[in-house]
Amino acid sequence: MKKKSRLKLNSKRKTYEICDSPLYKLRSKKKLLSLLHISKEEAVIAVQDTDNYVVFEQIGKNGKSRTIQHPKDRHKEIHCRLANLLIRIKVPHYLHSGRKLHSHITNANQHLGEKRVLTTDISSFFQSTGRDKVFCFFLNIMKCSSDVADTLSHICTYNGHIPTGSQLSMPLAFWSNFRMFDQLEKLSIKHSADMSVYVDDITFSGNSINRLFLSTVRKIITSNCHTAHPEKTKIFRKKDIKVITGVVINGNNTLITNKQNKLIFQSFVDWRACRDEPLIAGLITPKLLGRLNALSMIDPKLKDKAKSVTSYKVKI
Repeated sequence: MKKKSRLKLNSKRKTYEICDSPLYKLRSKKKLLSLLHISKEEAVIAVQDTDNYVVFEQIGKNGKSRTIQHPKDRHKEIHCRLANLLIRIKVPHYLHSGRKLHSHITNANQHLGEKRVLTTDISSFFQSTGRDKVFCFFLNIMKCSSDVADTLSHICTYNGHIPTGSQLSMPLAFWSNFRMFDQLEKLSIKHSADMSVYVDDITFSGNSINRLFLSTVRKIITSNCHTAHPEKTKIFRKKDIKVITGVVINGNNTLITNKQNKLIFQSFVDWRACRDEPLIAGLITPKLLGRLNALSMIDPKLKDKAKSVTSYKVKI
């Protein structure tokens, strides 16, 4: 009996250089099928969009609707297998997404202190990373043969771009845009600035950050067929309070945003209203504690609030 595939990303395994990846210099389609654990017949189906994805609309935190393309059934297993191969490859120090012991918080912490900061992000990052970029990644960086690179580029994309709801999307989008990130890193080094990347959020900090630096950043992004989001591109002065990947930076201190403060306040209101009703409190308390514990990594004072919730004794 065939074992059911585990559809979880295994980030605990040791990372290796890109040249040690099983995908590196893969020039045989037969070996590719073996690596992905699929048959010729399954490969024919995998390169098609039809019936391989569930497509639906999802309302984001900003209230806007976005289209999600989520691989299903066997295709989901294939994407998971490829994602597990890609996340084992060592990435540059500036990347904070998809890495052990890294997060949006470590991304923000890289820019602590009183210095000028530039924040920007790529508009529709996954959708604007087309199949041609995926093909070039497997062909030029992974050194696969053209037929293997072509097959992989079809397996990994939906309607000509990286899907928005796959486990594969984040690591593949980074490597498919490695040329752009490499150019941006070289620019930051040239101007003695620090750069960090969290998925599609790019942050620079240093005394050389100015309008000319921003203009060059935009040109690099545009030359790589992307667009810097105009509303999310901003230069902060040294003493400004900055918001970087959802974390407030005030000098050397990290704080939570006003929006997060309001959510905590409302969560406490809801909890206090039902904390003596075990059935209702059992639904609300875990959510409140989850929010407090997660945000305490930004603001340690929230640990005391979490303790007050866990130590509360129901009144009979």
